[in-house]
Amino acid sequence: MIDTGVSVYAGLSDYSKEENIKYLHLAKQLGCTHVFSSAHINEAKTSQEELQSIIDECNKLGLKLSLDVSKPIMSKLREFDGLFALRLDYGFTDEEIIHLSNTASYYVELNASTLSYEHIKSLIDNGINTTRTRFTFNFYPKLYTGHDIIDVYNKTKICNEVGIYVGAFIPSHIGFRPPMYEGLPTVEAHRKMCLDVAIEELKACGINGIYFGDAYASTEEISILNMHNCEEILLKLRLIDSNDNYDYLFDKSFKIRPDLNNYILRVSSLRSSEEILSFNTVDRKRYDVTLDNSKFKRYVGEINIVLQDLPKDERVNVIGSLAATDVIINHIKEGKRFKFIK
Repeated sequence: MIDTGVSVYAGLSDYSKEENIKYLHLAKQLGCTHVFSSAHINEAKTSQEELQSIIDECNKLGLKLSLDVSKPIMSKLREFDGLFALRLDYGFTDEEIIHLSNTASYYVELNASTLSYEHIKSLIDNGINTTRTRFTFNFYPKLYTGHDIIDVYNKTKICNEVGIYVGAFIPSHIGFRPPMYEGLPTVEAHRKMCLDVAIEELKACGINGIYFGDAYASTEEISILNMHNCEEILLKLRLIDSNDNYDYLFDKSFKIRPDLNNYILRVSSLRSSEEILSFNTVDRKRYDVTLDNSKFKRYVGEINIVLQDLPKDERVNVIGSLAATDVIINHIKEGKRFKFIK
């Protein structure tokens, strides 16, 4: 399971206090548990009172707000009441970070994008309270500056090994935050990627919390994020013929057989005693989903996921294709349960 959240921004002309409050209520209604905000956006004219009102509203709704600050900004602000986490962006010494983690009433949240393994180890060795510390990756308003997914995977693995929570951001494709209006993803490839795939990539990396960096994400987008808040990997299957009766594929979870190869992934426990006619027996492309028809005799009804382009076979029906990536496919290879979604 993952935490899900949204972001709200005070002091920007695009967002009124009333709209921010309305958005928080929508997020809560749709299943979100966390909120991100920032006190040091260059273009914002943020007041202590407006930020405190957002924190107060989150607490009324049972939402947990993390506030991003730099050392220069923090020195200008009074203490906030009811803050869930303070994200220390830059300017803080290790001694200050360690002290806050052991004394503050809120969680200390650190920037996973800039922390090296050596730095994480040094903080732990010098007494940081790992039970009161969280990490979140940056988001990136500027095009072509976001992380590669493998960087996120490797850094998250390090964080998971030391037992520290890790969060990351996805962009909205509907509501964009100023001044760039080009999305706020952690991973550059997610800027234009289907949300279902971007979310599952982050889940496959071991991310604990996924939040929309942009405001305002749409109702549909927030609903999609919360739909993915489940133990299984959700694989988006685009059917060749949506009129065919493949409902049985979407009502249960599956695992891949452990006897792996580089050609196909065989979905366990899916064979049939019913006749399956030959249909769409065409060349098989990478990430196609296939169904063995009755010409395949004892294998009739078996579902496979194609890993590399293969020639057509009159015994194999191509029924659709997956919206997926190598990171996601490798995760189900490891035995993780998954579901097909339409």
